[in-house]
Amino acid sequence: MTHPDPYQQWQPAQTEHLPVPVAQQHPAPVPMQPVYVGPQAVLVPQKSAGAAVALELILGLFGIFGVGNLYAGRTSSGVILMLSFWGLFWINFFLIFVFIGIVTMPLTWIAYLVLGPLLAARGVERYNTSVVAGTHAAITRSY
Repeated sequence: MTHPDPYQQWQPAQTEHLPVPVAQQHPAPVPMQPVYVGPQAVLVPQKSAGAAVALELILGLFGIFGVGNLYAGRTSSGVILMLSFWGLFWINFFLIFVFIGIVTMPLTWIAYLVLGPLLAARGVERYNTSVVAGTHAAITRSY
């Protein structure tokens, strides 16, 4: 076996039939049209009716009504429930001295304990329906 001489200069191999590359013709560049990207959808999570009812019931046991409605996005209903319960609570408190408040105070508390969760669950249903339908204000943003 013979080894090439390392001190000999390198010369390319003699090939006679190499293919000649053909110049490729590219199409003329076309100016790009601006592309309009419409409003992009933003995912808005749906709310849980169970969480709204739980907020109303648990906090309602302590006389704090309307929090479930605030969670459901019904701010005015939540604030009205809070303020009206406390207004009626103080009216019933003073009626205790006339002995009628002993009956009306628990009835008011029970009525709010039933009415608050029902309104909160309905509010969550309306909120989730508006999110799915795409009518909720936070659904689309224009860029």
